Amino acid sequence: MKPLLTALLVAATGGLVQAASAQDVNMTFHGTLVAPPCTISNGQTIEVDFGDDLGVEKIDGNNYKQNVNYSITCTTGYTPYNLAIVVDTASPASFDSSAIQTDKPDLGIRILVDGQPATFAQRVAVSDSTTPPKIEAVPVQSLGVMLSAGTFEASMTLRVDYI
Repeated sequence: MKPLLTALLVAATGGLVQAASAQDVNMTFHGTLVAPPCTISNGQTIEVDFGDDLGVEKIDGNNYKQNVNYSITCTTGYTPYNLAIVVDTASPASFDSSAIQTDKPDLGIRILVDGQPATFAQRVAVSDSTTPPKIEAVPVQSLGVMLSAGTFEASMTLRVDYI
């Protein structure tokens, strides 16, 4: 009889204990959205002009290298951000993983970040926004191909990330 009585007491009071410990608490969430505090070259398109005199037989990944002149400007007071730049393209060259495909077959533009071939979509830390990583562009071609004369164009995206 004693085990049956204990079981009945536990069953009868279990709901009371559970109900007494349950409590609803309201929660609120809030924050402030701010515009990105840094811009690249004041949001303007960055142009790199290789000129009108590139020899098709001299494109070797070293000749005609150009600096990509850009700046990062951050709004005063937004120093808690760690910055990184990201070089990206929708059209990588099939013959060079660090090159952007141009509109001319077998011609690409290799991108170098601080002297090293870029890895597209990878963040590169920026330790000081006033001296961002150096970016260079140099024409490259697919091996064993003779390029035809003519104009070319390519595009990429450069963005600043907050990490």
